[in-house]
Amino acid sequence: MTTDILNQKSSVSLQAARISMIAVIVYQVILIALLFIRPDLDPYWHPISEWALGPNGWIMIMAFLISGLSYGSMAVAVQPHVSGGLGKIGLVILCICAIGTVGVGVFVTDPMYEVTDTNPPPISLSTTGMLHIMCGSSALLLLPFAALLINTNLAIKNEKWRYVKTILYLTGSLPLLGWIGFISHTVLILLPMGPYAYGPDVPLGYPARLLLLTYMVWLVSLARIIKQVNTGKLN
Repeated sequence: MTTDILNQKSSVSLQAARISMIAVIVYQVILIALLFIRPDLDPYWHPISEWALGPNGWIMIMAFLISGLSYGSMAVAVQPHVSGGLGKIGLVILCICAIGTVGVGVFVTDPMYEVTDTNPPPISLSTTGMLHIMCGSSALLLLPFAALLINTNLAIKNEKWRYVKTILYLTGSLPLLGWIGFISHTVLILLPMGPYAYGPDVPLGYPARLLLLTYMVWLVSLARIIKQVNTGKLN
């Protein structure tokens, strides 16, 4: 019975890892495709969330849901291999990121526009817009800590993963390095421009895209290792 349960857990983990890998790659492909589908939005200064507004906005909404699926599937895939308090905290954070990313798709952002003397800032955000910011911030800013805690836990606590410790440390740190770059860009470049900085001269678009690319590298790398562990190819 114990062997059957272990085999079942291994099978579920393997399938979840495959779903996570495919989903995050599909998400990145959609982001690239939307550059051609919506040429009216310049990725230099339009945040990713704006692709959910206007024509074909449903494509970006679908992409957010797919991204949430990737995070959630990874939580399922890696759960049987994690042990210890820090690893479980990492799993909880990853689940929060999955829920937050789904929320980004469900609660579409408020329209953004350039503030001028004749075009004053909006009085307040809508409830949907506020929920979008809360969900997006939780997912975008917490994922690096989930990656670092989970990978460190696997490298230290799980004997099966001893052959890939270096890879785990490197890929687990990559999202955090991207996060540091993203925060530095926000603090040094965006914040001095003011709370309503938005327009062709404001680089809002690419930093988040680059940060999400580091998340994809982590997910794909970890999914591949999980597949090797579950199929007995990691030795």
